[in-house]
Amino acid sequence: MRAPASLFVVALATSLVTIIAPAQAADSADRCVRIHTTERGPGLAFDVKNDCDRRLTCALTWTLSCENASGKTTSRARQESRFVVAPEASHETFGSAATCKDGWKIDDVSWDCAPAK
Repeated sequence: MRAPASLFVVALATSLVTIIAPAQAADSADRCVRIHTTERGPGLAFDVKNDCDRRLTCALTWTLSCENASGKTTSRARQESRFVVAPEASHETFGSAATCKDGWKIDDVSWDCAPAK
């Protein structure tokens, strides 16, 4: 379940990221998950911090768009990472743009976390 409520927008020289919070991620998971993005090499590192006192199962999805030298989109691919984050811990996942030759953009980022079973 995801809602169109945006948590924050990060603008980078070659990319734009919008993180969207889930609508009802087990009522409290949405309150204790923080995502920080950092441009690293050709892509973005997503650091997912779990401030909850229980393990969370998470899915992070995004769209990678490759652009030519004039900024025109040449390809687009939806990507996803699924993982478990321990209580009071972090998990880093990487959105690689290595397949893009000129420019790139990562956007339509969304996440969904729930207590691990």
